[in-house]
Amino acid sequence: MYAKEMVKQSLPLIVFCGLGAIVAGSTLGVMTDLLREIPGLIVVIPAIIAMRGNISTAFGSRLGSAYHLGVIDADNLWNEELKQNVIGTLVLSFFVASIIGLLAYTTSILLHIYPDPVKLVSIVLLAGIISGLILTLMTIGVIYLVFKRGYDPDNITGPALATFGDIVTMICIFGSAIVVEVIL
Repeated sequence: MYAKEMVKQSLPLIVFCGLGAIVAGSTLGVMTDLLREIPGLIVVIPAIIAMRGNISTAFGSRLGSAYHLGVIDADNLWNEELKQNVIGTLVLSFFVASIIGLLAYTTSILLHIYPDPVKLVSIVLLAGIISGLILTLMTIGVIYLVFKRGYDPDNITGPALATFGDIVTMICIFGSAIVVEVIL
C-alpha cells in the first residue's frame, strides 16, 4: 500500500521535473551569446546549479525531518526552527557562491580562459544570492503545500526543489550576467 501511495504522490512530480530540466537546458541555449562574451561563465554553471540544488534540497530535507519529529507543522510553520534554517541557508548560499566564484576564476585561468575576475565573481555572487532568496521562499512554500495536502515531504521536496533550483538558478545566472555586463 505504501508503494502505491508513493507512486501516486511522486509520479506527476517526476514528469514535471523532466519538463523542468528541458526548461533549464533551454535557458542555457539562450545564453550562448553571453557565454561567448563572458569567458569563464561556462565553468560556473555546473557548480552554481549543484550548489543551489544541494542547499535547497538539504533545507527541504531538514524541514521534512522537523515535520516528522513534530517540531513544525502546517499550523506552526514559521517558528524558531524555520527561522534558524532560513538564516543558515542564506548565509551558506553567500559563502559557497563566493568560493565558487573564486574557484571558477582560478579554473578558468588554468584552462587559459582569462575572464575579468570582478565580473565573473560578481555574476556568481549575484546569481547565488538572488537564487538563494527565491529558492528559500519556494522551499517554504513547497513544504507548506505538502503539509497541507497531507503528503510525505520526503516524496515531494527533493525532486521538486532540485528542479526548481535548476530553473531558477539558470534564470538568475542569465539575468545576473546581463546586469553585470551592463554595469561593468
